[in-house]
Amino acid sequence: MNTLVFFLYKFAIVPLAFMLLQLVRPFLKGKLREMIEDKNTGLYRIKIKNSEVELAAARPIWIHAASGEIEYARPVIRELKKQYPYLPIMVTYSSPSAKKILESLHEVDLWCALPWDIDFLMKRFIKKWNPRVLLFSRTDVWPVLVEVAKKERLTAALFSATFADNSSRLKGLTRYLTKYSLDHLSEIHCVSAEDIQNLDGLKLHVPLKVSGDTRFDQVFHRLENPKALKSNLMPSLEDFIFIAGSTWPEDELVLLPALEKLQGMYLRTILAPHETTAGHLEHLENQIRALGMKSVRYSQADAWNAGDILIIDQVGILAELYTWADIAFIGGSFKKQVHSVMEALAAGLPVMVGPFHRNNREALFYQKKNYSSGMVVQVVHTSADIAVLLQRMKKQQDQVPHIKEEIRAEIGKNRHSTQRVLSSIEKVLSEC
Repeated sequence: MNTLVFFLYKFAIVPLAFMLLQLVRPFLKGKLREMIEDKNTGLYRIKIKNSEVELAAARPIWIHAASGEIEYARPVIRELKKQYPYLPIMVTYSSPSAKKILESLHEVDLWCALPWDIDFLMKRFIKKWNPRVLLFSRTDVWPVLVEVAKKERLTAALFSATFADNSSRLKGLTRYLTKYSLDHLSEIHCVSAEDIQNLDGLKLHVPLKVSGDTRFDQVFHRLENPKALKSNLMPSLEDFIFIAGSTWPEDELVLLPALEKLQGMYLRTILAPHETTAGHLEHLENQIRALGMKSVRYSQADAWNAGDILIIDQVGILAELYTWADIAFIGGSFKKQVHSVMEALAAGLPVMVGPFHRNNREALFYQKKNYSSGMVVQVVHTSADIAVLLQRMKKQQDQVPHIKEEIRAEIGKNRHSTQRVLSSIEKVLSEC
């Protein structure tokens, strides 16, 4: 059955999808059209002075990260460059959203769009760049690619892999394609034992290991190498700080009434919207004003007065802002799916999430973990829920340093997964 499903995928589904996308491409806009054109042109960027021939001769380490999965690959890339500075690193992506991040990664020598999952295109790509090893970050293991890689004797492995028990990859006909793909890998590094258990039904013949989640290493690296914040806005140790990170309008409709109820309580609030467009910021300021509250924009503020909501209108500093706070709410969880809770947890914060959080394994896992007087992650459904939790936390403000240290210690248990992954492929690299 696995071979039959793969046969249909390789000789029917992919060719038909390819032709259809080429036909509709002129009528498409945005990321989908950009993705098609990147794949068609074989877009790539070389960030060092070597030629294509020299890079291929050096046999790069190849990492594939679909899009946001690059965050799981970053610590692996950084550590590989430390251990093997003479080896070039090549990263492929599926979504154009990854390009902005890849531009900023100095350790990456070459990045490019992953070719279409078609046999002769994958063969041509592998022969052109002659990689030593192929590492998949988190997900996005392409069936034809791994089949070709195995035929070309290119070792391929998956790291930071997670498979929820309700994953579509483990159901229906897709499960056969998943099994076929994963069985072509040399090893799979899962986040947890639960992921391995969820793969049991596939009866894989590839070694499975629990190596942890490499993104935690990236989060801690970021905290240990922070970007500079405006020192004149830094709160004092006596302040009680609530931060709402990566919020959408649906989140703000619940958050702002909660803050209105708490105007009598000494509380400083940082509001970091996911979208910082001029229109959204103005709408947000009008909402705050209509509720009888005041706000100030981070980029314009010379001081942060008590009672003012600090609106973050600058991207890229949220991880650092979490270190200012005492408790957090993570956005997206009243919209469709919650954003990452890792940064807030690594900063030691108790975290609130709305009802739409089941996409995030940490949001689920840390509901089962307690600090000395509550759950690490707490689900809220209404403005009243948020107000109650903020009041409760405010009453035990003297315990906040201990609570934050307790949570940091718990989250710190997730460190060093990068080393566990790389220790497994050292032998492969030494033999190349």
